[in-house]
Amino acid sequence: MTMVRRFSGVMILMFALALAACSSAPAAVAPTAEATSVPTAEAAPIQITDALGREITLAAPGQRIVSLAPSITEILFAVGAGPQVVGDTQYCNYPPEADALPEIGGFSAKTISIESIVALNPDLVIAGSTAQASVAEALAPMGIPTIIFEPKSFEDVYVNISQVGLATGHSAEAEALVAQMQARVAAVETTVATIPAEQRPSLFYEVFDEPLLSAGPNTFIGQMITLVGATNIFADTTEEYPVVSAEAIVDRNPDAIVGPNSHGDKLTPEQLALRPGWERINAVQNKRIYLLDGDMASRAGPRLVDVLESLAAMLYPEQF
Repeated sequence: MTMVRRFSGVMILMFALALAACSSAPAAVAPTAEATSVPTAEAAPIQITDALGREITLAAPGQRIVSLAPSITEILFAVGAGPQVVGDTQYCNYPPEADALPEIGGFSAKTISIESIVALNPDLVIAGSTAQASVAEALAPMGIPTIIFEPKSFEDVYVNISQVGLATGHSAEAEALVAQMQARVAAVETTVATIPAEQRPSLFYEVFDEPLLSAGPNTFIGQMITLVGATNIFADTTEEYPVVSAEAIVDRNPDAIVGPNSHGDKLTPEQLALRPGWERINAVQNKRIYLLDGDMASRAGPRLVDVLESLAAMLYPEQF
């Protein structure tokens, strides 16, 4: 069986949201930045280059903002722009205030209601994926600017946070948040550097189970695996989220298996041992199966650092 095959980027995003929607309630986390709710004036005009390479010009910071992704909603609230958000998606459940906002649909462009967005009279829409580009195209004739993000790394997340800060009048809060995140990531790296190479595991990250999806190196999940000193068993793939075969996982024999808690009891040593041949995998034999918060692990936002710290503590409990 082929080790990996191409899987639609749009479908990957839909899988990620399905995981988030089915996961347990998000764990409470400490605030990562001191954020005020009063936007400050930015030098006009505001210019932001989005993931499509478009130069978006805003005459002033957005005051009525619609978010098209849970990660965007989390960033908006984290930088203090929560009171400026007038609508979001059905998957936006963090922070709790976001859950009470009017919903404009799901995540894929087909499930987003243009009419619902327009009814909220927004002066800015922020999308979380280039797969939502058609929404931007539909809103453009109405004079509603849409900024599109497509983060694939922690560095991309930092840039997106800074851009949200600029677009909403919360640049100072955004830069403070980025600095805090960078410091926490650096602290993890410093500790990981003290761990002997032989104690660092090879790792399989299971994004989804039917079909089996993993994460390649050019994703924020792949980068997170590297940051904790583990070896991604599919680091040689060029796909972002490859479909992989069960046989390939058995052959590569990971020391640890990690996935979102939205998988429920599917990611337990007992259940994994029922998969043909998986009883021979080191991770299954040694019961090194770890579950991360499904919401946080699927969202390229401020809480990625919480996920990184959690994963480090799971893999190296004595050091973290």
